[in-house]
Amino acid sequence: MRTRFALLLPGPAALLALWLAVRLGTSPLKHFDLFFHLAGGRFLLEHGFTRVDPFSVTGTSGWVPHEWGFGVLCVLLTRWLGAGGPALLVAALVSANVLLLWHVLGRAASGKRGLLALATLGAVLLVHAPTWTQERPFHLGHLLFTLAVLCVQAWRSGNERVLWAFPLLGVAWANLHGSWPLGPALLGAAAVGSAFDRPWPDSRRRSLRALAFAGAAFLAAGLGPDGPAIYLYPLHHSVLPSTQGIVEWRPLDLDLTWGWAYLALAGATLFAVGRAPSRRWALLLPSAVLGIAALKVQRHAPFAAVLLALTLLEHAVQSSAGAASDSSSSAWQRFWKRLDDVIADWSAWARSVPWPAAALLVLGIIHATHPTPLEQGVKRSWIPLGALEALRALPPGRVLNPFVLGGTISFFAGPDYKVFIDSRNDPFPLAVHQDYDKLLWGEPGWEEALSRYDPDYLLWKVENPGNILLDHLRMSGGWREQYRSDAYVLWVREREQPAATTRP
Repeated sequence: MRTRFALLLPGPAALLALWLAVRLGTSPLKHFDLFFHLAGGRFLLEHGFTRVDPFSVTGTSGWVPHEWGFGVLCVLLTRWLGAGGPALLVAALVSANVLLLWHVLGRAASGKRGLLALATLGAVLLVHAPTWTQERPFHLGHLLFTLAVLCVQAWRSGNERVLWAFPLLGVAWANLHGSWPLGPALLGAAAVGSAFDRPWPDSRRRSLRALAFAGAAFLAAGLGPDGPAIYLYPLHHSVLPSTQGIVEWRPLDLDLTWGWAYLALAGATLFAVGRAPSRRWALLLPSAVLGIAALKVQRHAPFAAVLLALTLLEHAVQSSAGAASDSSSSAWQRFWKRLDDVIADWSAWARSVPWPAAALLVLGIIHATHPTPLEQGVKRSWIPLGALEALRALPPGRVLNPFVLGGTISFFAGPDYKVFIDSRNDPFPLAVHQDYDKLLWGEPGWEEALSRYDPDYLLWKVENPGNILLDHLRMSGGWREQYRSDAYVLWVREREQPAATTRP
């Protein structure tokens, strides 16, 4: 009877995955970075790979499309499903990651997914939650990291053949998201830690073999359009001065709820490890390294939260297994035990995949049969479509634009409208970032920066600090307003026409 009704009753994680699938799969497109990836994917499909930046004249450091796979996939989905394509992709990735996380946590808890496993999943998802509404490639990074964790779990359980998955993972991951070094690093750290968990002769052979596969996964990342240059790209990007100003590359932000959720998870993990009769170094080593790194760079927190959760559950299971049952436990303790057993039984026989999969399938059919044009499927209060349409009606030229709007201009107007800067960050030398700050804040030297770029158009925000540059240009003259909305203006440079020469 249970087997018959298992498909009809979703498990705890399936309910959340179902809600996320519907909510994210029906949301309008809104994140600025998505449109740069769409512009890049479209350019690659039409022209192939190039080292010369096709979207600006200031990106002299060269174009490194290290996340090109996401952009190409989104472009193909928009052709098949309209604006719903990228939304469905994000919904599928987030839902799949929730379900896979629940499976991974169940293995760490020795198969019992009760109250502790559910609370741990909740803490991990609180850390992930701010990323859910953003149509960005790090959803692929999160899912592939969870898959790498599952493979490491299988290897620690004695499955040696699973190591062959890591080189394949390295190739795919490196062409989808910049977090790809976490895969080889996770396997390598687990291999070193495993040498302390097992008897020396046996652990040495297994650890050396796993380290070899970690090296193979790292080298396999070079089998892409960027070649061996990708090996140094993550390090190069992380040390750029301009990177330090990006919010997600700053230290953990305790003004946000998810930052406290991360600290609470880290504290609970330390408590569980301290109470456990023994230590699992194959988990402790990667968890400690990545956990500390997340304090310095909050971008790492969603990945580190997964490892902290596994470490917490594995060590908590040791403590509970060593504790003898107490017949004199209080009524409150007996209630929590019964509730824990109910959650564990529910999780054990209910099925997780069918409900969110069915929701995504239905949404996919709706979008395929009635695709929404991309311009109608974006959040118009965020994306200035009116200004972009007005720009597209003008001759191609150079556009002075806000940082976040560069990719949006490149997609909706086209690469012939050369932007000053966009959210790729790394193609632009430090001098361009400094010039952008001068223009944005009206700092000394802004006129020289404007003269160096010599823009034909200005697509700019009217709100502070955008009004600073607008006030300066209004006083100096030489511009006329082409379009205005509540948030943006489009100005056109009034250039002097060359004097006509008359024949004698």
